[in-house]
Amino acid sequence: MGRIRAVSDRPRIGISACLLGEPVRYDAGHKRDAWIVEVLGPTVEWVPVCPEVEAGFGTPREAMRLVRTNDGGIALMTTGEARDVTERMRRYAHRRVEELAHANLDGCVLKADSPSCGVEGVQIGTAFSTVSATSRFDARPAARGLFAEALMTRLPHLPVADERRLADPEGRRLFVERVLAHHRAGKMMPMTEALRSVSVVRVTGRERASEIDRAATEEPLEIRLHDRPFAVIMRTPGADRELAAGFLLAERVIAGADDLGTIAHCADPAADHRENIVNVTLANRSADAIDRLLAGRRQVTGNSSCGLCGRRTIESLASDTEPIRSAWAIAASTVAMLPGRLRARQAVFDETGGLHAAGLFTRSGELVDVAEDVGRHNAVDKIVGRMLMSESLPLSNHLLCVSGRASFEIVQKAVFAGIPLLAAVSAPSSLAIELAGECGVTLVGFVRGDSFNIYAHPQRIEA
Repeated sequence: MGRIRAVSDRPRIGISACLLGEPVRYDAGHKRDAWIVEVLGPTVEWVPVCPEVEAGFGTPREAMRLVRTNDGGIALMTTGEARDVTERMRRYAHRRVEELAHANLDGCVLKADSPSCGVEGVQIGTAFSTVSATSRFDARPAARGLFAEALMTRLPHLPVADERRLADPEGRRLFVERVLAHHRAGKMMPMTEALRSVSVVRVTGRERASEIDRAATEEPLEIRLHDRPFAVIMRTPGADRELAAGFLLAERVIAGADDLGTIAHCADPAADHRENIVNVTLANRSADAIDRLLAGRRQVTGNSSCGLCGRRTIESLASDTEPIRSAWAIAASTVAMLPGRLRARQAVFDETGGLHAAGLFTRSGELVDVAEDVGRHNAVDKIVGRMLMSESLPLSNHLLCVSGRASFEIVQKAVFAGIPLLAAVSAPSSLAIELAGECGVTLVGFVRGDSFNIYAHPQRIEA
């Protein structure tokens, strides 16, 4: 039985300081939000942040904006003297986000449209030829501010919203529910280890010796919908909420983050092994709809989460989803180095030798997230679930690398997450190749050293 971790009684929420009324904007003004300050404020503990002031730009200061560079990247520029301040802000964001990663945050409210804090749809100006190549950064199609991008990449599980979303009653309700679920999960998050000590008898030739070794932990996770049993999967403890979210996406119970209400470990103190129970509530679903969903549900108890597990043909699956049409291409050398970078981050595998891994990479080969699990499907679901909960799907500018083979179910999960390129250390199955071809996924197998095979959509990999 896992131990329970104690945290503060009130949720801790990071917030753009200007929304609290602090005079930190470029013109020494503020953007105080009455609902945030007067209604939400008394129930939470604020952690104010102002990237521009904390990065040393002071107030008042030149206004800043994001601009498109000539090589297709995005940079942060001052509007008066057109100074490139991308690297300065990036260094600050990296340091501050690491501090916040250890601050027990349960959510974050950021200033909409800000070139530093904007969560989505930040306006991008025209190109500047004076921007240095080292200062550019690749942004998502709907651009985020530099600080917001760093925060949401480092803490993909953290509920994040801007004040514009909180002005909408439904957006406000969903954000508050997710913050409270995150807070409850932190208060009683089980401290179950991903590996355990076991006794072994090691045989070498004619010699035998009793030793203590390490084995990967495998335990059941029960996923409940609205407090009712839905599925049981075997997994390595850790990132259970993310695993549940990714599993529900793969099972097509949800189509995106807006369908999620809350995800939390069982809060009933009388429940046995509550660290192995996660309860999910769905947004915008009536009681009758939940009844129909559970009534039509096949019972799932398996070795790991396996998505649709062949319940639909490739033709019907392809008709349910839009083909991935991302037109970018990457160098073959980038694909070749993915397994090595993933292997370098497999901490539990180093201790046990018994876990699968999945890694999410940028197009330049930077490792964004990694997950390990006894089930290769679970490792992928943990990564996809994190991105789903941070509202980062589709992952159209990312690559997925898995440490084992590429099965139909692994390709299916990539399709549902909108990932254009999947690389595997081992072989793909025939059904995986067929599905990748139908759904627009570049499928790569046998990535070893500088060689690999491309089974579908080779146009995304340049020589």
